[in-house]
Amino acid sequence: MKPLAGVRVLDLSHALSGPTCTNMLALLGAEVIKVERPGVGDDFRHYTEHAGMPGMSIPFAGANTGKKSITLDFRKPEAKEIIHKLAATSDLLVENFRPGVTTKLGLDYATLKAINKGLVYASISGFGQTGAFRDWTAYDHIVQAMSGIMWMNGDPEGGPMKVGFPIIDTFSGYMAVIGLLAALHRRDQTGEGDFVDVAMLDSAFNLMGGAIPTYFYTGEVRGRTGNRGYRLVATSETYRTADGYIAIGANHQHQIEAMCAVLHCEWLLTDERFADHKARVRNHEELRAALADIFREHNGEEVEPRLAEAQVPVAFVRNLGQILNHPHFKERDIFLDAELPGAAEPLRLVGPGFQLASGKLEAGAVPTLGEHTDDVLRDLGYDADAIARFRTAGAV
Repeated sequence: MKPLAGVRVLDLSHALSGPTCTNMLALLGAEVIKVERPGVGDDFRHYTEHAGMPGMSIPFAGANTGKKSITLDFRKPEAKEIIHKLAATSDLLVENFRPGVTTKLGLDYATLKAINKGLVYASISGFGQTGAFRDWTAYDHIVQAMSGIMWMNGDPEGGPMKVGFPIIDTFSGYMAVIGLLAALHRRDQTGEGDFVDVAMLDSAFNLMGGAIPTYFYTGEVRGRTGNRGYRLVATSETYRTADGYIAIGANHQHQIEAMCAVLHCEWLLTDERFADHKARVRNHEELRAALADIFREHNGEEVEPRLAEAQVPVAFVRNLGQILNHPHFKERDIFLDAELPGAAEPLRLVGPGFQLASGKLEAGAVPTLGEHTDDVLRDLGYDADAIARFRTAGAV
């Protein structure tokens, strides 16, 4: 039995943040009914790399496995009737329109709560349902810029740099999952639903959990530190090697001694400039230059396992292909296969980020646009004549 078996989710979301949230709920066993625009669907269906059939981009597929797709035109009164029926039978609802849009559509929390008092309703937006930025349009890199993440990321000598993938979109979806499950547990205790207000900007602050209290305590704005470790010491840095780059995290004396033994540079420990932590901090640039020379003489891939065996935190800087094909994951077995319509082979994607002792979770098929419309309508009690009328009216 999957953890969320029996939970129904009404998914009015699009693009990445909302679908990431509902994709996790689907992996955990919830029935997710994704509502899309007739003839077009989620804009994410048409992004970048495609496989199989049209309207089936890889980014869309990766965030929408195991869901049921139905098509409804919110402008039609018949479609609104269907949405209200779905809301009446759902436990959770997720949407990521701009604030105010669902009110205009008659699909806001207050309206649907009157239909189903136990409904837990999550709204994901760029800046939240309140505040001066409420009505601003947001994308991932816009929030990275506003939040301070872009300011902190990059080389000290260079300009601000965004993270190279939509980290805020994705993390906002996970924050919504946490809020929904917490509110669902409360609903099961009290019978009362709740409204979960998730802002991408707020989620970005959660990602920077260590930096926020530091600023409030000191009042100092942290600058860019490049590839240095969080402790900002030369022995916790990223260095060029003969075959690439390597990241080292030798923060403590025993780790530094082990590193020097593996790299045959014990002379660093006898040099009074580097003998202890205070000396190494005082002479940071000299130590950094010495380590740069040492690492250039080594192959990163060869020295990595030796350092790891000596209990020194270390990682050769890999690209996605190098790490995803590493033998480590044959044992971890974290990837899932999802049926991809129109493709000869299943789509391999990452799992939920954790493993349960009760059994491995499974990803369902990626839905084609409107694939489950008739099934869902029949489940709501509509007969063939009613469904035909909806189609004639352009509601579905």
